[in-house]
Amino acid sequence: MANINTLKRILGDAVQAPSGDNSQPWRFEIRENELYIYNITESDSTLYNFRQRGSYFAHGALIENIYILSLALGYRADISYFPGIRECTAKIIFSESSSIPQPLISAIANRATNRNPYEEKGLDSSHKKEIFDSILSHPIKLHLIEDKDDIDLLASSVSLNERLIMENQQMHDFLFGVIRWSLKEEKKKPGLYIKTMGLPFPVEFLFRFLLRYWNIVKLLNIVGFSRSLPKQTNKLYKASSALGAIIVRKNNDREFILAGRAFQRVWLTATNLGLVIHPITALPYLMQRINENETESLTTKHINLIKGAYKNISAIFTLESDENIAMLFRIGYGPKMLVRSSKLAPKVVIK
Repeated sequence: MANINTLKRILGDAVQAPSGDNSQPWRFEIRENELYIYNITESDSTLYNFRQRGSYFAHGALIENIYILSLALGYRADISYFPGIRECTAKIIFSESSSIPQPLISAIANRATNRNPYEEKGLDSSHKKEIFDSILSHPIKLHLIEDKDDIDLLASSVSLNERLIMENQQMHDFLFGVIRWSLKEEKKKPGLYIKTMGLPFPVEFLFRFLLRYWNIVKLLNIVGFSRSLPKQTNKLYKASSALGAIIVRKNNDREFILAGRAFQRVWLTATNLGLVIHPITALPYLMQRINENETESLTTKHINLIKGAYKNISAIFTLESDENIAMLFRIGYGPKMLVRSSKLAPKVVIK
């Protein structure tokens, strides 16, 4: 039987997993040697979290951490996805086994979203090979774009999201609702600590005192404020060694968990190699919403803008008709993050 204290230790480290806007949408139950992972649906109510698939992706990253930590501590983890319990994304049965060294384990605590500009150089070929090799055991497709012209077009396309945030009140209010203005505030409630956003001081000042107020944003948009934003973020996204995509073929919830597991291995491997990563996946999830005609919160103008941007993204990544992007990200060589998002202690019920 699994040791309860060991399982709690595993969870304490495993929650150092990425999630949309640091929402940490999970809670746990331990029943002897079984772990049940539940999705907290109200943790992430943004338009991007289409049918909770952003949260399921985050659960995949969490599960990969659990898997890695379990092997290192001498446990085999047998995982069943969506075991038929409401909001339960996975049931994991632990059994004692031989301890297996895990090179990625140190990266779990060191991994961080890095929104800074990266060095203008390509990926080292050996680094790229290690990244692709890291997910060979997962049935998920990874595609990296390194051509400068393609990166420029992708950067221009994904930059649309910043404009949407300042033109769609629901997106705007959600973003500023999850920003935490102090480390003390973030440690009490999950969210985006402002210092992790990589904003220059003048922009951070605007965020704190002007842009958080929708009525002020509406006035600024009259003189073209929202339309000017993509030009700024476009420069940031272009400053990357590559833009990558985690691609799924089956459009179902389980596939997004598997994609999250694969991406976590990519991110941990990159961290060990001295590479940095910045997820920029908003548009693919908005496009899923459009494809399923769940567009009541989007204007016709914005729908057409999203379709045009996603057409470019789809063409560059050569997506087939039945493929979806579960994660878009930029990767490269950049400065280390001095500030990281805080993680709450796991919510664990022992039964």
